[in-house]
Amino acid sequence: FPAVVGAVENEQSNLSELNLARSFLSNDAESGEENVDMEDSTSDKVVNNELNSCFLDMVETLAKQAPKTILQVKLLVKELQRINLLWDELCLGTLVQHHSDFSKRLIQLEAEVTKVKNNANLTSEDKDKLIKEKHRIIFEPIVFVLEQLNHVTSAKPETPHEVSFQTKFQSVITDVIDKLKNPANPEKPQESWAPLKQLQIKLQQKVNKRTSYILKMSDISPVLAEMKNTVITMPGVHTNQRAVRVTINSVENNVAILPTKTRPKKLVFYGSDGKAYTYLFKGLEDLHLDERIMQLLSITNTMMAHDSENNDNQTYRARHYSVIPLGPRSGLISWVDNVTPLFALYKRWQNREAAILSAKTNKTVNVLRPSELFYNKLNPLLKEAGISTENRKEWPVSILKQVLQELSAETPRDLLWRELWCGSVTPEQWWQMIRRYSYSVAVMSTIGYIIGLGDRHLDNVLVDLTSGEVVHIDYNVC
Repeated sequence: FPAVVGAVENEQSNLSELNLARSFLSNDAESGEENVDMEDSTSDKVVNNELNSCFLDMVETLAKQAPKTILQVKLLVKELQRINLLWDELCLGTLVQHHSDFSKRLIQLEAEVTKVKNNANLTSEDKDKLIKEKHRIIFEPIVFVLEQLNHVTSAKPETPHEVSFQTKFQSVITDVIDKLKNPANPEKPQESWAPLKQLQIKLQQKVNKRTSYILKMSDISPVLAEMKNTVITMPGVHTNQRAVRVTINSVENNVAILPTKTRPKKLVFYGSDGKAYTYLFKGLEDLHLDERIMQLLSITNTMMAHDSENNDNQTYRARHYSVIPLGPRSGLISWVDNVTPLFALYKRWQNREAAILSAKTNKTVNVLRPSELFYNKLNPLLKEAGISTENRKEWPVSILKQVLQELSAETPRDLLWRELWCGSVTPEQWWQMIRRYSYSVAVMSTIGYIIGLGDRHLDNVLVDLTSGEVVHIDYNVC
């Protein structure tokens, strides 16, 4: 039900108007591409409207059969969409998204001001008028974006979090817009630009100040916090006909905000069976592809079960999890316990090595990021070959291979093996763990090759240190 209800377009939560300024922020040279994009966008809207109509009919039909359930599901989805992108996240995300365009326009305006000032054929009065007009024209798209942002965040607040945001930032946003529209000194664009920069810094500081990125559900969605004893089936929990259906009994008040780009939220639902069910609520991302891949993995496991040595302990299987899309911009992902990203294991080893070296030398040793290690080896080789570091297409494969080999030589080959060994109590358990690891790597490598799975960096490949199985996440590139 949540997936079907979430698929129905909710106009109140539609923030796509904030992207309308993209056409204004583009160069004239791109107008041809824009026309093509607009045509594609129009056709997409027609398809989306048709799908939306179908989903709406489905919801209406289901509402006749299970009115109480659909009513509660609608409320759940609406509130989840509310916390999908909080107002402070929306403001900061919008400013960051358009930052490069804003900066280009500032540089453009400064250049235009210099040209006008150096024009000896204009009077002082004409120069002032022309500079003011150029200021208005060049900064107009920026003002448009901010006004759209202000329109969304100036609505009547419905949660304590929204009230707090308006108290702290509403007057600041209004002041930024006013300074850009009515500059005190148009000859100095930096002065009218400064309040916008300060707003972004202030929002960034607010995000960074969140203790462990924890928010209270009672602040961001009192409705969800007060939701009790519902008839909503626990999302992603599959039960057979004989089993008792697990429903959402309540929602955990603590919401963890993960410090990644899209600010996903870790939610905990308590079921009618007394168990806690943890989910990752992701926004600004379409999870339908992930859902399809999970279905594929489930079918693949069924096919491979016939060839397993022991069906009770399936030898060949792809570890998967439940994905519940809530429309085209958000969704719930079942939290996978007891797994660790491979990058975390690598980072842990780096920290251990740094601690040992620090103890020997009595000096603080800085742990370099992987990108720093990479470029520290790459840049000298490129410089020696007389190749620029800016254009990646010019980097020779031979040099990249050399860098890879050197970095591999500096990393212990048995790093993962030792982690699995430390997680084993007996030799038999260690052997089973190594065996499961080998089988799961083989299965996922085969499936990944078939579906063309990409973006496999060390944060997207996890390992279960209790079983040895490899778990892949984020199937957006395939």
